[in-house]
Amino acid sequence: MSTDISLQTTTYQVGNKQWLLDEPTFKPNVTLDISKFSRDEAQLLTIDATGGTYTLAFDGSDPTAGIAEAATAAAVQAALAGLSTIGAGNVSVSGADGGPYTVIFQGALASQDVPLLVADDALLTGGGSSATVSLVNPAHYANGYIPSGTAIGEITATPGLFGPYDDTAVDGRDVCYGLTYADVRAVHQNGTVADMVGTGAVVSGAVSASKLPFQSGTGSIDANGKADLPTIRFEA
Repeated sequence: MSTDISLQTTTYQVGNKQWLLDEPTFKPNVTLDISKFSRDEAQLLTIDATGGTYTLAFDGSDPTAGIAEAATAAAVQAALAGLSTIGAGNVSVSGADGGPYTVIFQGALASQDVPLLVADDALLTGGGSSATVSLVNPAHYANGYIPSGTAIGEITATPGLFGPYDDTAVDGRDVCYGLTYADVRAVHQNGTVADMVGTGAVVSGAVSASKLPFQSGTGSIDANGKADLPTIRFEA
């Protein structure tokens, strides 16, 4: 395994630190276990119509057959699983009839960034006659980076290694250690994913909670996480 401690030089790497209200004088070094930051990508499919059909395509595939405006989640899932670029067992769809639907990529498509579904809504009728797709949870990290302000916790089994804070975790990450100070590169320029990445942690000072990069899910800060950090003052 390798630890990536390369200097950050691009605009994206410098990142947006509007969440950091006071520059900390002390930022302890931490090493992130990149494998803990992966998750299955989730996309949101929203239908605004009262009738008609739409189709979906993925990663250059031919489109599905027409999907009814008020289709069940199971019907949407079956249509997506029939695409050559997805396949059975590699997608899960949940939601009420007519949506919105949460589409989660799993199986062979788990824990990796995937293209957005492409919706063709030309045959929908009524309402806004639209089918739109948006990203809910990226599988890894935008543009190959873990953003500054990500809440982290230490992994009990591997002292000194940290992953995204998660109050429901049972591996030590349920205790928040601090927030990543800088964006860190998780994907090398050649496209390979790093094993471990070094950065600094914010463990004191003042933070704007509403401007942190994650407002829900792993890597976000909740009431219990704030309680773990008494030397940080959290403001709106």
